[in-house]
Amino acid sequence: MNASARHGAGSGLRRLADDVYATLPAWVTARLVVAASMLSARLVADGLMDDVDRPMQVGRGLMAWDGDWYRALVDFGYDGVRLEGVRFFPGLMLLGRLFDLVLPGGSMVALLVVANTGALAAGVLLRRLVLAETADPRLADRAVWLLALFPSAFVLVWGYAEGPFLAVAIGALLALRHGRLSWVAALTLGAGLLRPTGVLLALPVLVAVWRQRHGATGRQRLGGIAAVLGGPIGAGSYVAWASLHFDDPLIPLTVQRDLRGAPIDPFSRLYEGLGELLGPEVVGDGLHIPFAVGFLVVGVVLLRSWPARYGIFALACLATALAADNLNSLERYALNGFPVVMGLATVAGHRRLRVAVPVLSAGCMFALGVLASLGRYVP
Repeated sequence: MNASARHGAGSGLRRLADDVYATLPAWVTARLVVAASMLSARLVADGLMDDVDRPMQVGRGLMAWDGDWYRALVDFGYDGVRLEGVRFFPGLMLLGRLFDLVLPGGSMVALLVVANTGALAAGVLLRRLVLAETADPRLADRAVWLLALFPSAFVLVWGYAEGPFLAVAIGALLALRHGRLSWVAALTLGAGLLRPTGVLLALPVLVAVWRQRHGATGRQRLGGIAAVLGGPIGAGSYVAWASLHFDDPLIPLTVQRDLRGAPIDPFSRLYEGLGELLGPEVVGDGLHIPFAVGFLVVGVVLLRSWPARYGIFALACLATALAADNLNSLERYALNGFPVVMGLATVAGHRRLRVAVPVLSAGCMFALGVLASLGRYVP
């Protein structure tokens, strides 16, 4: 290795160390908030609920809700769980099995290590991406904190796929920023295997590739096509396998439809939800509407303040969540569109909002974590 290469490697390691050092306090704080939410939920259940009313989620801890499904998939595969389990894309299951081979403690430990390591990597990569776009370390640090303390970010601590999904999604757009299309293709393919929203990464990638089409070589154009198709190929390969395996066309998607209702116009659904704020659904779907409106406002900030690809991806994830009759998990789907955190960090840059935004976000994360542990909120 020549002197120039050694200098570059050393500089890269120093940047990585700086990013990890800046990310760890937010990562640790988020886990303390989640621990407090789970303890609060247990105290409420012990003090106010009898055995009949006690929600099972309290006892499931970090493996509640989808975590139970992923643990069962790691242990038994798709044929060993109810057909509904086919809606969970295989990326986290495969990573869980890989880590289970080398870690003690079984599938639960493996999944939690994957989820929480992915969340740490996502924070590190987000900081690097914001710095690449703005060279503003304060904005980058705010983004890291708001990712860790986002209202639905308690799932980054639980046994969910969001941690590794965000890591590969952020990594893909960071690679796109640096023109490394082969990395973009590989990472978006991984995102498609982890979450169906990985398909939506084709939109920001297409925007960037289309703008650079003039003067591109044939090899670069092929790389751009591969980068755009990575997410759809990843998700589509699983849907194709499941359709053949269970002899039911598009079964991962049709099962989702059975749970979330038929797709509808997201604007109409948002308008309908505003009425639910005043009716009996105020603690049901109505609960999600203030979040949806807030995320929409932040999406507009993204479009005005950042390259268009970020706002397009964030708003596409929000629109997908709103295009369902059942708005359960809307906040988590919005988090999949991670640039919403970058827009929120921009909003928090205003002097009067610098403290209020992260404190409010952390408060929402605590509250939603309590409600999820009590079975009153579907994360």
